[in-house]
Amino acid sequence: MQRRIIALAMFAAAALMLVAAALSANAQAAPAAQEMKGDATRGAYVFAAAAGCGCHMSQAGFLAGGAKYDLGPLGVVYARNLTSDEETGIGKWSESDIVTAFRTGKTPDGGMLFPVMPYATFSGMADQDAYDLAAFIKTVPAIKNAVPADELKIPVPPFEPRKAPATAPTEGVARGEYLVNNVSDCGGCHTPTDAQGAPIMAKYLAGSYVEGEVTANITPDEETGIGKWTEAQIADFLKTGQTPDGTAVGGLMAQVVQGGFSKLTDADRAAIAAYLKTIPAVKNTPTAPATLPATSGMMNNLPLTLALVALGGMLFIAGAFVWRSARRTR
Repeated sequence: MQRRIIALAMFAAAALMLVAAALSANAQAAPAAQEMKGDATRGAYVFAAAAGCGCHMSQAGFLAGGAKYDLGPLGVVYARNLTSDEETGIGKWSESDIVTAFRTGKTPDGGMLFPVMPYATFSGMADQDAYDLAAFIKTVPAIKNAVPADELKIPVPPFEPRKAPATAPTEGVARGEYLVNNVSDCGGCHTPTDAQGAPIMAKYLAGSYVEGEVTANITPDEETGIGKWTEAQIADFLKTGQTPDGTAVGGLMAQVVQGGFSKLTDADRAAIAAYLKTIPAVKNTPTAPATLPATSGMMNNLPLTLALVALGGMLFIAGAFVWRSARRTR
């Protein structure tokens, strides 16, 4: 009798685990995007503010994707073809599908994009901006370019999107903060990450190492950052790609300026500059790492759902074993 009581307790615990797993999976599911209608002309501007989605540019053509990103022990991902080609691109996706994908990472077929795609940033993009960007992407001419499937060695970590505002701030520091943190993904290149791939917020925008390049410290620290630059000089840099001493920026930042920030209004560049002057100054000279971390990425964020299912399954198996043992000893 005692063994049966133990077995029943295990079954009950297992059931609770599986219920928790179901609730966890439901909580992590992408919410349905609100139906809106985007404006492609406005979307072209949001596209520029998002740095021109440079990861998806390739020799195959505008937004045709195919770039390979080696994540070390996590595997390999490829930039998707974002053109309107129905076979190899996203031509069959609706505006709502596109918004859901870049805000939550969830694709129309139920798949989940790896967070190299900055949906954690875009999840804070205002509703109208999001739909405008999707409308612009829908206008991109079709280019047939088959992109290999990702070759990941770990599950995609769970993600819960933020509640995005209906409309974006329109001026001042608030506008700059919105652009930097929800549209342009400045932190994706300028904020260093720990061994698990999580941003080190104590070094927010203090420089990092991305795609073989050291990225600048853009905090107001006067020795290692851009604290000696005026707001006007920061805004001019975003327009021209030239530092106050006349040096032309190169590499990834040159692409960001040319394909994105140079196309913004003077007011928006000034708003970004004003916001960068308000963030904490961090003394940090970014350098290339001596070796790549053994667990770069988000290894510590394995889906809670899988863990709960696994634990629940083990409890069921253990309960069944105890139950059978109790029957044999009757």
